[in-house]
Amino acid sequence: MPLATSTIKGIKFSFFFRLFVYVSFALTLIVLDTKKQAFNPIKEKLSDFDVLINEKLSPIKTYADGLYVHFSSKSEIAKKHEELKQKQLVTDVQLQRLSSLENRLVELEELLNLKLKSNSSMFIATVIDASDSPYEQWLKVRFNVNAPISAGDYVVNGDGLAGQILSINEDTGLVRLISDQRASVHVEVLRTGFRAVLFGSGKYGLLKLKFVPESVDVKEGDVLITSGIGDQYPFGVPVGEVISVNKEIASSFSRIIVKTSADPISERDFLILTDLVSDDVFSPEH
Repeated sequence: MPLATSTIKGIKFSFFFRLFVYVSFALTLIVLDTKKQAFNPIKEKLSDFDVLINEKLSPIKTYADGLYVHFSSKSEIAKKHEELKQKQLVTDVQLQRLSSLENRLVELEELLNLKLKSNSSMFIATVIDASDSPYEQWLKVRFNVNAPISAGDYVVNGDGLAGQILSINEDTGLVRLISDQRASVHVEVLRTGFRAVLFGSGKYGLLKLKFVPESVDVKEGDVLITSGIGDQYPFGVPVGEVISVNKEIASSFSRIIVKTSADPISERDFLILTDLVSDDVFSPEH
């Protein structure tokens, strides 16, 4: 036991003695450096070495700084680009809204002009629904609840015939478009006076002129108007324009495709005519 105690005391003494020697040596060096500047040469060497290192590393540092600036600039440019892109999207939407309003005003102006040219009763109707079936072509429209509209009244816009009212329910009506497969219109070729029956094709905006002999003078660009025959539509309403005339296979009839004058799927407002119109209502010279 006394031997262990003596050993521990020896270790402690050795530790403190070495600590005292190191501290004294350090203090001596500090005093010498302060009084006699004994370590100035070493400091100068170290300073020169530091300068040398900085000179060697300067290109690397410059390159690293360049990379930082480059990627920072790209990041900033990408951020600005995204901001401009978002602003452009907002601007595009606003322009589309303005364009839509402009088109709506043009439609309403055409309908107003049409109404002013006629002594007939005309009532404006706005589209609220449309068929999404490839086999049925119809629109649902809303009008003034007091308007004297009934099934059989026909629907037009500033360009011509769009369809006919099938049924009504208070302030709404179901319109069968002339492009519906079940629709038919008695028409007349404006250029020659030839009369025939035009049928819906089941595709928006396209009609078929059937049972026309090859010998009949019908060609592309001919305008078709309602003939007034059949007591379904009055005379003189534009219906469509012939866009192709081809010979039917194994038949003596021509295959004639007509594009409708009215474009019911891109317009929102139409007129419902509740009685006959004069022949020159759709004449631009009126």
